[in-house]
Amino acid sequence: MSTPLNGSVLKAFSILRLITPERPEISASTVASEFGMNTATAHRFLLTLEESGALVSYRRGYFSLGAGIQELGRLAEITNPLAIKLQPIVSDLARKLHESVMVCRLGRKGPTCIAVAPSDRPLTVNINVGTVLPIGVTAQGRLWLANMSEEDVKDWLEGAAEPTAPELEQIKAQDYARNSGENEPDIGALAVPVRGRNGEVALTLSTFGMLSRFDDEMVENALPILKAAAAQIHL
Repeated sequence: MSTPLNGSVLKAFSILRLITPERPEISASTVASEFGMNTATAHRFLLTLEESGALVSYRRGYFSLGAGIQELGRLAEITNPLAIKLQPIVSDLARKLHESVMVCRLGRKGPTCIAVAPSDRPLTVNINVGTVLPIGVTAQGRLWLANMSEEDVKDWLEGAAEPTAPELEQIKAQDYARNSGENEPDIGALAVPVRGRNGEVALTLSTFGMLSRFDDEMVENALPILKAAAAQIHL
């Protein structure tokens, strides 16, 4: 049986994620409305987060992200050994391919970006570290699904968009996956596996950008470069 999670901690992080560039401040009424809780409980969450340094209040009743979160973000960037190891590789690939490049691990909710480098093109596509991708409609997710058991595939999808068994068999045989706008209509991607010591898919290495540039010729040229880079990543 899996270990139960702490609901209060999850709720606290959900509250922090209510703050966006478009909404830099939140109030107890914001939290109460978003999560269906009473205002007193919402206010208690906000005061607790303020006490921890995660939030700061510059005007009465409104809260913004505090210095504690900023410090943790900076610390995460400089202390993650895997991200530090991968960043030069993805940056070099982005220069070679002239497209954005990222590495994903399989997190609890799906493929999660742990390292990324944007392309040098004037019109480019980028993604943030920590972004979780849908597993059924992305090149990265399908690559993992193709290397799972049937039972695990069903558990992951649970009624979500499903690639067919023949599609997954083809991906496994060719050892790469493509995305041609299935997730985002104008974005294409090409992903290859990074394998661990036992041959399992440990990470995915992918390049992504405007769909109009991800034709067969581009894939043919980029694929050996991606696979060579993946082979150089030792976990």
